[in-house]
Amino acid sequence: MKLRRLSLIIAFASVFVFSLLHLTPAFRSGDYLLYDFFLRLKPNRKQSENIVFLNVDDAAIASIGVFPWPRSVIAEGFLRLKEYEAQAVILDIEYIDKSPTKVDEAYLRDGLARDYNRHFSEISTTVAQILNSIAVGRIPASKAASYIDGISELIADERDALYKSTLRITGDDDRFLAQAAALFGNTWGTLNLQEEPLAGEQAQRRAIAEERFAYPVTNKGIREGINADLLLPIPLLSNAVKGAGFTNINPDPDGVRRRISLVQEVHGLWYLQLAFAPLMDLWGNPPVTVEPHRLIVHKQGEKFVIPLDSSGYMMLDWPKENYRESYTHISFYIFDLLESYLSGIESYLQLLALSNSSLFPVIAKNAAALQDYFSLQREVKHKALEECSSEAFYEYIALRDETLEIIKKFTDFLIDTNYIENESQKFIETFAHNNPELVSEILEEARYCSSLLEYLNTTVTAFYDLNQKTHEKLYNKVCIVGRTDTGTTDIAVNPFHSKYINVGTHAVVYDTILANSLKNQLPLKQLPFFYSIIFSFLFVPLVLIGISDFKHSHRSILGFAGIVFSLGLPLLLFITAKIFLAPLTIFLAMTTAVITRELFAYITSEREKRFIRRAFSTYISSNVVAEIIEDPSKLNLGGESREMTAIFTDLKSFTTFSESMSPPDLVRMLNIYLTKMSNVIMVNHGTIDKYIGDAIIAFFGAPIERKDHAALACLSALEIKEAEKELNVQLLKEGLAPVPLFTRIGINTGEMLVGNMGSETKMNYTVMGHEVNLASRLEGVNNYYQSGIIISEFTKNKIGNIFLTRKLDHVRVKGILRPVLLHELIDLKIRAGKSELAFHEQWNEALIQFELRNFSKAETLFADIAAARPHDGAAALYLNRSKTFIHNPPSQDWDGIFNFTEK
Repeated sequence: MKLRRLSLIIAFASVFVFSLLHLTPAFRSGDYLLYDFFLRLKPNRKQSENIVFLNVDDAAIASIGVFPWPRSVIAEGFLRLKEYEAQAVILDIEYIDKSPTKVDEAYLRDGLARDYNRHFSEISTTVAQILNSIAVGRIPASKAASYIDGISELIADERDALYKSTLRITGDDDRFLAQAAALFGNTWGTLNLQEEPLAGEQAQRRAIAEERFAYPVTNKGIREGINADLLLPIPLLSNAVKGAGFTNINPDPDGVRRRISLVQEVHGLWYLQLAFAPLMDLWGNPPVTVEPHRLIVHKQGEKFVIPLDSSGYMMLDWPKENYRESYTHISFYIFDLLESYLSGIESYLQLLALSNSSLFPVIAKNAAALQDYFSLQREVKHKALEECSSEAFYEYIALRDETLEIIKKFTDFLIDTNYIENESQKFIETFAHNNPELVSEILEEARYCSSLLEYLNTTVTAFYDLNQKTHEKLYNKVCIVGRTDTGTTDIAVNPFHSKYINVGTHAVVYDTILANSLKNQLPLKQLPFFYSIIFSFLFVPLVLIGISDFKHSHRSILGFAGIVFSLGLPLLLFITAKIFLAPLTIFLAMTTAVITRELFAYITSEREKRFIRRAFSTYISSNVVAEIIEDPSKLNLGGESREMTAIFTDLKSFTTFSESMSPPDLVRMLNIYLTKMSNVIMVNHGTIDKYIGDAIIAFFGAPIERKDHAALACLSALEIKEAEKELNVQLLKEGLAPVPLFTRIGINTGEMLVGNMGSETKMNYTVMGHEVNLASRLEGVNNYYQSGIIISEFTKNKIGNIFLTRKLDHVRVKGILRPVLLHELIDLKIRAGKSELAFHEQWNEALIQFELRNFSKAETLFADIAAARPHDGAAALYLNRSKTFIHNPPSQDWDGIFNFTEK
C-alpha cells in the first residue's frame, strides 16, 4: 500500500514538472525533434505527378545569363506554357520594381530592315502596276486621278504599319510580361506580407490586392493577423495575373519549417497562400471558414476540413527526398534552347536567301519567301499579346508549325534530289571550258549552301523533337517557377534536410492538400498541448499504480513497457491517423516516474538496489545517441557500374624538355599547368581521378550522374586547348617553359566501374575498367596522327551534332582486341568558320575515296589537303597510305582496320 501511495505521488509530480517544463523553448524543441523522427518512420506517400518545377537553375543561367533575367525571358516561358496547355503557373519570383526599357538589338539589326523593304515594296509594286496599266492603255488617262485616293490610302496604311514596327525597337519588358501572363490566363503571382506599413506608390498597390486578390474567408474565433501591409508586384503584372498568394513562411523556434499558414488577414481582408490560391481556383473558389484548430473548405456542398495547430497553421507532409529528387523538374534552359533553335532557323534562311540566285534560284527565292513567314508570325504573335487573344495565339502557333513543316519539306526535297549538286554540275559543264576559275567558286558556294541546308534541316528536326517532348511533360501540369541555382539564398531547413530550396514548399502545400482531398483523408494534425497533459495525468498514474503489486523484476519490465508505450502510442497515432500528440511530456514523465519509483524501492534492499542501478544504467545508455551519420554506406568499399566518359591528358615530349629545367621551375610550371587544366575540367562538372606526373586522368558522370557527360568531356577538351594557348604565352614570357606546351587528349565513353577502392584504412574514389583503358590508349594514339584530341566512336555517338569532328581511322589499339573508330575533335560547330567547314567536306570526300579503294583518287585529294595544311599529320599519313596501296593494294578480305603495336 505504501508503494502504491508513493507511486501516485511520483506520477503526479513527474507529470506536473514536465508540463511546466514544456512551456520553455528548449523543451518544446524536443517535441519538434520527435515530430521529425516520426516523419522519418511514416511511410512515404506517392507524390503528385501533376506538379512540375520550372527551375531557374545553373544550366539556365549559364545559357541565358546572370539572374535577374530580362522579363521577356519569363514572358516567353509563359507563351510556351500556353502552347503546351499547362494547367497553371505559380510564379515564385517577385517583380517589385519596374524594369528598364531595353532595345531589341536583333530586330534593330535585322527585322526593321526587312519591314522597311516589305512596306516600301508594297507601295512601289502597286504604283508601278497602276503606271504600267496607264502606259499600255488598260487604264484611261482620264481615270488616272481616281486612283490617287487609293494610292494615298495605301501609303497611309503602310506608314502606320511601319510606325508600329518601328516602335518595336524599344521593348517594354514589364508590359510583355504582363501581356504574356494575361494571355496564358491561369498565372499566379506573389504577395509579400509586411510587418510595417508601406509608403508611396508601393502602398497604393494594396488597392489592387483588395479588389482582385482578397478571398471570402469567414473567421470564427481565430486570432487575426498582425500584418500591417502587403507588397504586390508592379501594377502591370498585378492586374494581368489571375490571382496571387503570399509567400511568407514562419519557421518553428528551432528554425525548421514544419507548418504553414494558408490564410492571412490584412486590413480586414483575407488572402491565401501562394499554392493554396490556385488550388481554391481549381475547386471553383469555394467559401472558406477558419475556426480554432481547423480550416473548412465548403466544396460543392461538402466540407473538406484541414486541421490547424493552435497558431492556425497547417502541418506540412514533407517528402523524404530532397528538392531535386522530389516531383518533376525541367530547367528553364529548355525554353531558351527552343528559342535559339527558332532563331537559328531564321538565320539559316537569311543566309540561304543571300546565296547566289543565279546558281541556285530555287534556294534563294524560296528562302527569301520563307523569311516573310517569320515576319508574319511576329505580327500574329504581337496581335495575340496586344488583344489577349487565344485565337490569335493558336493562329501564331499553327503558322509557326506550318512554316517549319514547309521548311522541312523544302530542305528534304533539296537534299533528297541532290539539287545543289545537280545545279552545280550544270554550271560547271557550261562554264568550265571558258572560265576555269569559276568552277572553284561554284563548288565553294555549293559546299556552303549544302552545309546551311544540313544545319537548317537538323535544327528544324531538333526543335520538333524537343518541343514535342517538353509538351508531353508540361501538358495539363501545375508549373512552379523559381530560382534553384547555386546563387540563390532562398534556402531553409525542413525536417529532413538542412538545406532545402524554398520554392519546393509550394509544391508540398499544393500536394499535401490535393492528395489528401482526393483520398478523403485529413492532412497531418497536431493536437493542442493540453491533450498531451490530460493524457499524461491519466496514463502515468494508472500505469504506476497498476504495476505496484507485481514482483520487482516484473514491475521493472512492465515499467519499461509503459515507457515504450508512452512513445509507441503517439507514433501509432501519427502513422495511422496522421495525428501528432506531443509525446515528450508523456515519455519523460513516464520515464522519470518509473525510474524514480524504482530508485525509492531500491533503498529497501541491496538486491533491489543493485537491480535498479543495473536497470537505470541500461536504460540511460540505450537512449543516448553519440553520433548521427547521414549515409554511412558511402564510406564502404565497393563501386557501381555506370555509363561515363573518361578523359586522359598528357604533355607531348614532357620528359625531354623537363630535363633542361631546374626542379623548382619544373614544379612551378607543372603546378600552373595542372591547376589551369584541372579548373577547366571541374567547371564542366568533371571529377579529377589522379595526376601522374604531367598527365591528368578525369571522368564525367560521377559522383553526380549526368546524361551529358560525353558532351561535357568534349567541351572540356576544347577549353583545355584554348587554355593551353593562353598558358603558353605566360610560360614562355616568364621563361618557365623552353618550348610551347602541347596537350594530347584521349576521350572514351562506356560502362565503367566507379566508387571507393582501396583498403579499410585508406581508399580512393576512382574509376576503372576496359573503357577507361581505351581512353588512355587514345591519348597516346595522338602521336600517330600528330593530333590534339581523339575521341572514340562511342563518345561521338553521345555528343549529338554540336561538335565538329572528323573521322580518322578504324584501328585496334594495343592491349584491346575490339576495333574502334577514331574521330578527331575539332571545335564547336557554332564556332567553325566557312574554311573549316569546307575542309571538313574535303576531308570526308578524300576518306570516302580511300575506303572505296579508289587509292589514286584518294592520293590526289589527300595531296591537296596536305599541300593546304602541311602540318596535318593525318593528311600526310593517308597520303602515304594511298601511295603505298596504289602499288601494293591490300588483300580483298582486308577489313580496313589498322593495328597499333605500341601504346
